[in-house]
Amino acid sequence: MKIKILALCLGFSFSFLASAQARPLAFIYSGDGSCPEGCSNAAAQMAIQAGYKAIFIGPQDITEKSTPESIQHFFDGVKIWIQPGGQSRQAYEAMNRKLKEALLNFVFTGGGYVGFCAGAFITTHQIGTTGTPGFSIFPGSTAPLIAAPARPELEFSIEEVQWSGKSRAIYFEGGPYLYDLPPEVEVMATYADGKVAAARTNFGLGHVYISGPHPEAPKWWSSSDRVMDRDGNDHDLAVSMIKWAAQK
Repeated sequence: MKIKILALCLGFSFSFLASAQARPLAFIYSGDGSCPEGCSNAAAQMAIQAGYKAIFIGPQDITEKSTPESIQHFFDGVKIWIQPGGQSRQAYEAMNRKLKEALLNFVFTGGGYVGFCAGAFITTHQIGTTGTPGFSIFPGSTAPLIAAPARPELEFSIEEVQWSGKSRAIYFEGGPYLYDLPPEVEVMATYADGKVAAARTNFGLGHVYISGPHPEAPKWWSSSDRVMDRDGNDHDLAVSMIKWAAQK
């Protein structure tokens, strides 16, 4: 009996380890431009909840000296790239040419992309109204929903959003709204004023899902000394974004 129990336990352990090792990978950008409030960590937690192994990467992971073979190997097993909140222009300018090309090729050939806030701004042909080019993986344009406040510490809020037909209160901090969207873009959420808050589309064989608000926001971002989220966290939305974008 002891041998049988040991075998069952070992079998469970081996199965668990094999399952953990077999988890698909999610790249989380954590270089220059990622916010100091832990935006990359928040995105990584959502990837983990969605069933992925989160790996932080930065501009130094692919350089101008990287070969096509090394870049292909770098993306082995990766299903999705998550671009967190922060400073979109800073993130874009921190990425070298080969890293940007590798990201675009990854998505175009079937990879997923999820962008929260700054990660949404950076997807279009131009980053908001800055004049700085973006990744051009999402058709249409972005612009700040709220004009920059005189006091930056007041830039965060809780926005009432209609997401897939349901009212949600979602943490917001300087994110965009989307406009001039072509028919192939599926609008998933709108702000109270009707402007587009979140949408998704295809880029080549890949899927891109972006959001101006922060459904990935951890609880402490909306604690009582900042702003209070009336309906709790919105992690289910962030997880669903990741799962949709990562599908083949």
